[in-house]
Amino acid sequence: MSAPQPSRFRARTAEIVLVALVFAWGLVQAFANLGAANLNADEPIYLSAGWAYVHGDFSSNREHPPTAKYLLGLAQLLLGEGELAGRVAVGVVVILGGAILYLWLRTEIAWPGALFAAGSWMILPHGVSSGVRLDRFAVLEPIMVFFSIAAFAAAWMWFRKRSWFWLVVSAVAMALSVTSKVSTAILLPALLLLPLLAKRVKDTLIGGAVFLVVFAVACVALYAPMGIRSALTYMLEMQSDHAAAGHSVVIAGVVYQHPPWWANLVLTVDGMGVVATLVLVLGAVTAFWRRPVGLTVYLAGGVALLLFFYVVVSSIALTHYYYSWVWFLCALAGVGLSVLLSRTGSRRVQVVKAAVAAIMLIGAVAAGVWTTVAISHERPSGVALVIPELERLDATEGSIFVGGLAQWEYIPYFDGRHTTTATDAGAGSDIVAVAVKDSVRFPLSDEVQAFLAEHEGSLREITLDDVRLYVLEPRSP
Repeated sequence: MSAPQPSRFRARTAEIVLVALVFAWGLVQAFANLGAANLNADEPIYLSAGWAYVHGDFSSNREHPPTAKYLLGLAQLLLGEGELAGRVAVGVVVILGGAILYLWLRTEIAWPGALFAAGSWMILPHGVSSGVRLDRFAVLEPIMVFFSIAAFAAAWMWFRKRSWFWLVVSAVAMALSVTSKVSTAILLPALLLLPLLAKRVKDTLIGGAVFLVVFAVACVALYAPMGIRSALTYMLEMQSDHAAAGHSVVIAGVVYQHPPWWANLVLTVDGMGVVATLVLVLGAVTAFWRRPVGLTVYLAGGVALLLFFYVVVSSIALTHYYYSWVWFLCALAGVGLSVLLSRTGSRRVQVVKAAVAAIMLIGAVAAGVWTTVAISHERPSGVALVIPELERLDATEGSIFVGGLAQWEYIPYFDGRHTTTATDAGAGSDIVAVAVKDSVRFPLSDEVQAFLAEHEGSLREITLDDVRLYVLEPRSP
């Protein structure tokens, strides 16, 4: 047996070392300092619902499907009730999603592009108002997206190998995704029409029928514990009411109840940052130079379907919606990098390609380092510090008058001591502190401002990050 060629050995060693480094970095992004950040808006709802589901009570949060909450509940059974268990579960699916991207794309675009795709998914910022990465919180979207990654990878394996096993895996994974959060149902056409990339009409018809049967059976089985008919009816009614009423969101400092069509695009840049967004968009555009174009079209189709729904169809924009299409952009960026690293074209073309690849790599590393630093600085902040500060001041009883804060921000932290009107607290006699935050979405009420003005001389102001805490000084006897 001949010895491996030195160049091949070096390439293999480089791959192993870089894969280990990137996935180690991904583990840091997923799990380091995980319990420090304040609760995300939806975490308490999903965690309590998941805990109830695994104990046989399916009465809560029926406006969303159950599967992700099953997993959040199981995580709490294994690791203990609370947000840390749910966050660990989400971190696990993020790393698994990165592994699937790498193993899938490695066979198509070689390992450097595949690793860039997986690394972009695990390492770059995917931020929301509560933190630098949405997938460091126990929410539904990361679980929904993980199963969509698995579904697309398995469907591509079926397309390549014509193995019906992979088609069934894809259908089950897609059912798990849609029954985690229904948003990914819009992706079904990309999976059902995949064989048309090779003009395989028969496979499209037969495979589509098999896929839909398996998908439907899996959805019914996953929904069965909730009572599928009543759960779906309630979900559709709630989502319809939500769309009609709108949802207030701040875009570029302006509050919208029914935001403009471009709102989710702006929120994408807000969440990921300009550098990471440019890296992924540059890579995605470059991906269209790959030949054959089948994989690029497949991935781009997923982005197009999601953008069509969130930009054209939906009247709601929220800071986390963009997360559903980020993985497609990461995969496309990996394809684009593989194009840039290929040894094709004239010498001048090679120089341009190398320069663009360097820009992508440097930008990605810079954005990833920024994310790591932000994660290391996460800690309880703002509203989470109010009760400890009052305890330090020996103000362990009495109400906290709240202004400029959403309910989800303070309810988990104020131990039932909050009030939003002075009359609820005995005409103000029971109020020992006022907690306020500057917010264009939740401006201070006239009552809060009047209370602060009335007691101006007896208030001690303490700044707790973005929260101003006014503590009433004891009156002299």
